[in-house]
Amino acid sequence: MRAAFCGSFDPPTLGHLDVIERASTLFDELIVLVATNSSKSSMFSMEQRLAWLREACQDLPNVTCKIQKGLIVQACQEHEIHVLVRGIRNEQDCAYEQNMAFMNAYLDPNIETICLFTKPEYDLFSSSNVRELLKYHQNIQPFVPACVFKSLEKERT
Repeated sequence: MRAAFCGSFDPPTLGHLDVIERASTLFDELIVLVATNSSKSSMFSMEQRLAWLREACQDLPNVTCKIQKGLIVQACQEHEIHVLVRGIRNEQDCAYEQNMAFMNAYLDPNIETICLFTKPEYDLFSSSNVRELLKYHQNIQPFVPACVFKSLEKERT
């Protein structure tokens, strides 16, 4: 069975990577979709985020990373995906994901949303926090995959 994990990944965090790794063991194929979040302005290009995800997932043979245009439902239909994987860190994520699952099911009743709870060590990891740390030149290494850290450290020097 094929599933999708969609997000803005601006930038990808270790929390994202953990969900990807865990979901990759549950499905024959996992497609990670880099999307635009219309309610956020991105710090990094979609191409950069895609490159980071591809590098971070290179040891996961059943994971493919792509850029998503449009609604997730449209991407799922295009790739014949019927399962969306989502990560939940807290109550706010749960309410948000419940609403998104409802809307996606409204648009396509053949799409099921499965939520994975974040491991406790990642429950405060967010791309927003990483962007804030970057803004003030703080260390992001504990929060992001090695490829993201190396890339951003190279830019700082």
